[in-house]
Amino acid sequence: MISSTEDLTTMAIDMKAANRLPPRGDEIRVFTRFEYALKDGGFGKAGRKNVVEADWDLFASRELKAPFFAAVKAKALAPTLMTNPPSRQTLQGSTLGWDTVPPPANVTELLVAVRRVRNNLVHGGKSGDQDSDRNDSLVAEAIEVLLEALRCHSDLRAIFERRW
Repeated sequence: MISSTEDLTTMAIDMKAANRLPPRGDEIRVFTRFEYALKDGGFGKAGRKNVVEADWDLFASRELKAPFFAAVKAKALAPTLMTNPPSRQTLQGSTLGWDTVPPPANVTELLVAVRRVRNNLVHGGKSGDQDSDRNDSLVAEAIEVLLEALRCHSDLRAIFERRW
């Protein structure tokens, strides 16, 4: 138990766990850069408290559409993502759990699955997951979907590749 405010300010914090990324965790930069490109490319929307956030659904439905989804399937760019997408983290009473979700049926749902990979990577505690091969596949496939989207959308690609 802490006995005074002074004790709080002088206690060292062990940063080992915070500095340890989950497998492929460094690839979060691709997700964040893609979101930046979406917002800067006109695919932003007002979120809570009018804070801008990427409008992935608008990008999917207005720019990528059904042909993109068909191409991802035909090229087999994301077989795990398309057949066994990432689970959704839930709260079951006071315990964290995972709910399975159905495979994506369209391009918007595909990008929801991509975002869930990102969310699970950053927020979901996936570093302790026993199925690390599946997790590695999901991250790699989600990034491949984003790269394919950039290949199909030259304006967004230009923003993505631009220096800060």
